[in-house]
Amino acid sequence: MNDVKTHYDELLGSVYSWILGDFDQAYAKNSALLDELDVRPVSTGIAIDLGAGPGCQSLPLADRGYKVIAVDFCAELLGELQSHAADRNVRTVCGDICDFRRHAERADLVVCMGDTLVHLPDRTCVAALLDDIAATLVPGGAAIITIRDYVSPGPTGAKRFIPIRSTADRIFTCFLEYGEDVVNVHDILQRRTAEGWTLEVSGYRKLRLDLDWVAGRLAASGLTVERRFESGGMLGLLLRR
Repeated sequence: MNDVKTHYDELLGSVYSWILGDFDQAYAKNSALLDELDVRPVSTGIAIDLGAGPGCQSLPLADRGYKVIAVDFCAELLGELQSHAADRNVRTVCGDICDFRRHAERADLVVCMGDTLVHLPDRTCVAALLDDIAATLVPGGAAIITIRDYVSPGPTGAKRFIPIRSTADRIFTCFLEYGEDVVNVHDILQRRTAEGWTLEVSGYRKLRLDLDWVAGRLAASGLTVERRFESGGMLGLLLRR
């Protein structure tokens, strides 16, 4: 079982955007969500995107007038983000999201979306990151947090094999094993080459985080839960300072 960064560096980072599909569609989905949640610059103008990936959140934020700091540990995905960003006001930081305050002490908005939170090694790290998010926000600032529901009972039997995407030359499948506190994820990538099909398998862990626990931790740090929502299979929170 690899750590998450190794998993991205050796397998997932190179195919992440292919799995995602159409970038413009992902941009439009996040743009619509930001409109619905009605977040906008209030003071510093800074938005921090934790786990920015190829820029599906960062670019809509920049197009709403934010100066975006996009943090991710995968250099390949940040390279894609920079290509997408063109002349937008986005600064990329390749590093651990848990160290994000080294790059901005105060911000109007912090977003941590997708599976980013559940990628952290344990709840202690999650709690520390949530505390830092709350401490970074200016009065009137907001945080957007999303996680996938791994708390509900997981699939069993053959349903643990989840087809993600396939084309003529690539097939990507996930195999999930639910433990008490974590989900062991095995990503299976098959590629067609001139010599035939190849197989790559890499595994890593995701935390089984309860959204109520996340909300409670942020509330204890001084944030108010303004809204709960669902978007693209994710459970989400909008919180304000």
